Amino acid sequence: MSKNIKTQEAKLDLITKFLDYADIADASYAMLQYVWENIEQDEKNNIYKADKLTFGDKLKQDIVMKNSKGEDIVKPKNTNTAYACAIQARFEQNKIVKIEPKYCISLINTCFDNKEITLDNDISRVGLNDTLSKRIIDFINRFKLLKH
Repeated sequence: MSKNIKTQEAKLDLITKFLDYADIADASYAMLQYVWENIEQDEKNNIYKADKLTFGDKLKQDIVMKNSKGEDIVKPKNTNTAYACAIQARFEQNKIVKIEPKYCISLINTCFDNKEITLDNDISRVGLNDTLSKRIIDFINRFKLLKH
């Protein structure tokens, strides 16, 4: 193999492979343990994401799961899978979810120095009905989670 590969002569297949490898490397840092177990913060808010599904972006049917107390919980059809939520939290970790004001003066209704809350690879900040990007949908419908 020659060492002087020119970018404009690189084949599309090679570029696609590099992009796939980059996505796989990025996804390896996702909090994938929450595909099998619910995060405590979500359970306190009665949100149950863990569905043990390792492929696909949306649920095809309602799923009945048990929470930590042993109660049956129904995760509705057409909501995001836990795998999709974990990958979205990783791929869009710099996405601003909300802006919280740090210092507010209520008498004049003014706030100073806002704090931006980002996803920051935290699955609890991703909603079950959030819109997924094309990159995320393509990734989770192409690569099955084998083991974490």
